[in-house]
Order: sequence, then C-alpha cells, then structure tokens
Amino acid sequence: MTKLIRYKMLSTEEVSEDRRIHVFDMQEQQKLSFNYESLKRTPENYVGEELAHFLDKRKLKIDNGFYDKKGHAS
Repeated sequence: MTKLIRYKMLSTEEVSEDRRIHVFDMQEQQKLSFNYESLKRTPENYVGEELAHFLDKRKLKIDNGFYDKKGHAS
C-alpha cells in the first residue's frame, strides 16, 4: 500500500528568536501556521505523529531557513 504525503512545506519565517512554519495539510485542505519552538514542546500525541515525523525529517532545512521565501528549493 502506498502512503500519500499529507503535508507540504510552504515557507518558514524568522520571528523573535523562533521560526514560524507554514504548511499545507492536503488531507484537510487547509494551511497551518505555528511557531516551531512551541511545537517541539507540545506532546507528540497532541501535535499528531504524522506532522511530528514530517517536521523531524525536515529539521535541518527548517533550522537553516531553506524554506524561506528567497527562491530556495523545497
């Protein structure tokens, strides 16, 4: 069985010593925005295992701002 990708990273932006993450939830067809540092402190069962896993796989890109709106490839 093929697992479909649920989230797509749209962009990140730096905000007061943190990074705001913008993703698109393809299952719910809605944009989500949240502060990355506060999300890391949230219990995984509240965040959702799939979203937490998605963000863990992209941590290096998030931390280095590769998704910033500067033409970087995602």
